[in-house]
Amino acid sequence: MKIIKLFAALSVVAMLGLGFSSCGDDDNPAESSKEQGSGNQGGGGNEGDSFMTKAEQTTLLESTAREFIAMAPASDFKELATMFKEVQQLKAKNVENWAEGIFDNAITTLGDPKLIYSYTDYDYEYYSYERRFKSAFVLANYKGHFEVQNGKWILVDSNVDDLKFTFKDSNNAVWVLRAETNGPYKNVHMFDLHNSDYESSYVDNKYVSKYYYDYEECVIAIPKTLNVTLTKDNNQMVKTSVNAELNDITGEEFDISKNDISASMDIEVKDYRINVSQVVYKPNSTAAVNMTIAKGSTQMLNVAISSDLSGIPSVNVSAFGHIDSDTWRNTEGNALLKIDILGKVQIQGKATKIHAIADKLEAARKNRESESDFKSNINDANDYLDLGLYFNNKSLKQATAYLETFEKTGYRYTYSYGHQSYKYWGWDMVIKFGDDSSYSTMANYFNRSNFRGVFGDVESLIENYSKLVKK
Repeated sequence: MKIIKLFAALSVVAMLGLGFSSCGDDDNPAESSKEQGSGNQGGGGNEGDSFMTKAEQTTLLESTAREFIAMAPASDFKELATMFKEVQQLKAKNVENWAEGIFDNAITTLGDPKLIYSYTDYDYEYYSYERRFKSAFVLANYKGHFEVQNGKWILVDSNVDDLKFTFKDSNNAVWVLRAETNGPYKNVHMFDLHNSDYESSYVDNKYVSKYYYDYEECVIAIPKTLNVTLTKDNNQMVKTSVNAELNDITGEEFDISKNDISASMDIEVKDYRINVSQVVYKPNSTAAVNMTIAKGSTQMLNVAISSDLSGIPSVNVSAFGHIDSDTWRNTEGNALLKIDILGKVQIQGKATKIHAIADKLEAARKNRESESDFKSNINDANDYLDLGLYFNNKSLKQATAYLETFEKTGYRYTYSYGHQSYKYWGWDMVIKFGDDSSYSTMANYFNRSNFRGVFGDVESLIENYSKLVKK
């Protein structure tokens, strides 16, 4: 569904150099000096602010992206990578058997196999069955203390309330990985697995084949709190804390129309911290997600999505325009968005009636061979979007992102005429600069030509991390 493409495009803008989608030529139209399609103009701002040219914006975006990339060098994780390499050399069969045994005991067979098809003749029999299972992953059941003895993990204590792994590295430093849970658990149906199995035999001069279609309901018992720590000689290296409030769920199914959810997560890796401080959902009322990535005292990235302004921290309110709180709230699937990179670049805006946007994009997909209908659907979707690019938390919109339609060529096969080309319409996210200098598709703008330094930094970063994890 093309709604996925929309949010993928937003991610490209948000991550700047880390998310560039085009590394070469693209079949989209080149940049143009003329405005096309719909989309909101840049505007607003405080007196004294002025529009930056496309070249000035490109320079600022590139410098910010390169600064962002430079803050997370592979060398920061060398110590952890070395430790994990040593752990991989240890024999873990005992741990695997222990874990598999606990998981196997949690699988319940839901009734007898159901015969759905059979076939027999004088020397062959075939049967197909449907089998249903239910498995529950309960972290509280995974308790025990393991230590390394003679190069392999040994369970040294099973009468404990946590899970702990202890070993010494090649420098005789003691590493301890520990996981513990607290509070009540809530079983939540997460997903289903579809598998198959086959067996055959030769019985009474006949080949007998049996085929099984297996359906497995997977349930995860989510604790109120989960804490995972990794220490080296009692010094914290990694810490993860997760808190979830799921008491409102009465069964195993999360009903988006009825159930509330509240959760938070905090991850610390040496000097880095990823904090999801606010995940809140109340049906037809409030929805919010707020995530921050920081290194030391520097906030690298903040992403906030909310149904009202209270869920957007450090919000540049004037950039959102007028919002009537009585009609804005999430009764129609409205959302506010703010992405902040190093306090220098902000992607901020709003989407009214998210469900309507999805419906319009789905209608456009179905009408992709009708130019007038397709363009009408995309223009309607744009009416619900207001996304802009800002710098240094000022309220002047320096660029606007919107959806633009483009004619494309496809091929299809018919029995009468074979492979035939045909014309259809598609859309791409487009960025239009506030000084009206030009507009461009995301792929054409965020390319190696415009951001050569960023592409070089990303390639070096990937190479260095690859070297770090190689055995």
